[in-house]
Amino acid sequence: MIFINYLYDKLIYIFQRIFLLILILSSLSAYSQEQNLRFLEIHDDARINALGGNNISSYNNNPYFFLNPSFVGEKKISINYLKYILDINSSSILYSDSIKYIGKFGVGIKYFSHGKFRGFDNQGNYTGDFFPKEYLINFGKSYRVSNITIGTNIKFFNSKLYDESYSGFLVDVGMIYIPEKINNLTLALVLSNYGFLLTNNHTDLPSNIKIGLTFKPEYMPLRFSFTFYQPQKNNFISQNISLGIEVLFSKYFNILVGYNHRNNKSFKLNNDKLRGLSYGLELTLKRINLNYSRLILNSISNSNNISINYNLKKN
Repeated sequence: MIFINYLYDKLIYIFQRIFLLILILSSLSAYSQEQNLRFLEIHDDARINALGGNNISSYNNNPYFFLNPSFVGEKKISINYLKYILDINSSSILYSDSIKYIGKFGVGIKYFSHGKFRGFDNQGNYTGDFFPKEYLINFGKSYRVSNITIGTNIKFFNSKLYDESYSGFLVDVGMIYIPEKINNLTLALVLSNYGFLLTNNHTDLPSNIKIGLTFKPEYMPLRFSFTFYQPQKNNFISQNISLGIEVLFSKYFNILVGYNHRNNKSFKLNNDKLRGLSYGLELTLKRINLNYSRLILNSISNSNNISINYNLKKN
């Protein structure tokens, strides 16, 4: 009974702060939902994509803090590559560390390429090739208080598609909470992409709220994850649910399976049966963690993803 009262008081305190934070962040942004800047919500971490693409609660020493700034942890470097659709690909590199006077922090850069396009004017005359590209620079910081970890990302982005260019600053705030006496349960909350544009041309920012949980039954070699994605306005991207299952063979090797409901709806073709599914492998060898994932978008489109994480700190 004492534990229940303590947990209740803790949760009330946390949700009060979260509500206040939502009000503050909402006032920073005059925009709500994405139209051009979709690369901000396409992630290139293989482990996360194998578990449905939006997993914010299954941490497991994953240094990909672009998705949840609470993931900022020990001294690690992560290199990711996503071969998305056709010539579209994404790559990123992230570095996290901990310094006495700064605490835990992370820096990262993400590059998103749309491939090569041929340009033509209104009369059909060839005007040359162009290469739409976007990039993101991120600084993250996390704090741990008891069994709660809170993180913040400050991001600068630039998007150059054709004759339109966008740049701006965004802020993410994330939280991971592990109940004191239920350490096989993880709760997570992330407020993403609140900010402003530096350019005069307006577009919508993909501001959203994600809520997630991860749970491992005590006597089962399985870990289950659930993530709910809520955009601030449903004028382009709808609500989304993603599910993930980790089959825990050993501390060295796991199989990952996921489902993303938005991918199921967005890439629908006639007579398709398998859509929005993903799967992957996780291999851990001493200080190196390798992940591979494959996304089944529809019968003609699949996506491959690989991530290499290296622990720079000797055990």
